[in-house]
Amino acid sequence: MTARITALLIVLLAISCHSGRQVQSGESISLFNGVDLTGWINVNQAPGNWLVKDGHIACTGKAPAYLSSENSYEAFALEFDYLPQQADTNAFMVLHSDMLPSVGSPFPGGEKIIFKTGKENTGGNGWDHYKILCTQQGLVTVWVNGKEYKRFTVSGTSAPRHCSFVSDSASFLVRAISLRDLSTKANKTKANTDRFHFQSLYNNTDLQQWNMEPGHEGHWTAQNHVINYDGKSSEKDKCLWSKKSFRDFILIADVRLTRKPEPALSPVVLPNGENALNADGSVQLVEVPYAGDTGIYLRGDSKNQVNIGYRYIGSGEIYGYRVDKDLPPEIRAAVTPAKKADRPPGEWNRFVITLKGDRITVVLNNETVISNAQLPGIAAEGAIALQDDHVDNNLFQFANIYIREL
Repeated sequence: MTARITALLIVLLAISCHSGRQVQSGESISLFNGVDLTGWINVNQAPGNWLVKDGHIACTGKAPAYLSSENSYEAFALEFDYLPQQADTNAFMVLHSDMLPSVGSPFPGGEKIIFKTGKENTGGNGWDHYKILCTQQGLVTVWVNGKEYKRFTVSGTSAPRHCSFVSDSASFLVRAISLRDLSTKANKTKANTDRFHFQSLYNNTDLQQWNMEPGHEGHWTAQNHVINYDGKSSEKDKCLWSKKSFRDFILIADVRLTRKPEPALSPVVLPNGENALNADGSVQLVEVPYAGDTGIYLRGDSKNQVNIGYRYIGSGEIYGYRVDKDLPPEIRAAVTPAKKADRPPGEWNRFVITLKGDRITVVLNNETVISNAQLPGIAAEGAIALQDDHVDNNLFQFANIYIREL
């Protein structure tokens, strides 16, 4: 008995944190104050999707969305009450989730726990009480109303990450959220001093943050978590421009070309940005699976285009600077991709673009393809555009467009 009590005391000695507050050992804290969403991040930022009313967090299910804990946790005991608002729901919790969505998905990666539907819940007054225990060794056990619901093991050691309530357009209520940190002393949860500063430029609902010209209607469309383009805008400028202008920023965007690839010839581009030539002086060409192209214009000018498409050179080049032969060779070489990091046609690609002053870095699928290249003469401020400017039948999608102004 003594050994059992001692083991229990060791588990209960923990430090938790909420909204930057350090918590004493053994203390279980509330993660929801019943008044507002302090301590939680509405990542997708769909208006009216997450509300607080009558002491509950209410998800209205207007769009695919998730609510992420501001702080991150490793080993913990989490408890809350859950009430579905419809008989069949597609709602779940993700443990050890990243703050940002997975590439091409409206939701974060991590360990998924699907909530019981309205047909299955058995709690008092319709509410189900969930308790989730995640140990330092990666064992996850879930109880619903005191009965074991799920048990699984997370492979490897999970670093501290977030807990997220997720709705695939499902409506539900949550209340009485509490957490006890069970991490080892070396891995105790710390207050999150680096808050989520990204603004969503697409909220999975509408295109209110973009200039929808008359000829764009029905062609640039909001379709759940993606902005879809069918290649048929009747505007002279077919690009979709942001309403807001930006100076320095980090921009995240997921892109997928959806046109069926066809064999096409593409120029061979050398590391210095010049086209490779044959012995007779003609441009060397190679066959590639071409699926159209798109790009992202920065600071209001097509010259500042991050090019996207299946060419020999790969995506990420700053095309207007690479082909400008009035620029010094070192400038043109720096805006030429150092490697080809595109995923196969039809798959999602994630771009992370950092623009500060006249310097740009482009990371494609976690590979740095442009590193701190200089863009002489670039404007200090301007709008962002999703590009369709010169090729017929460009079919593509954008998703997870987030910007953090610096």
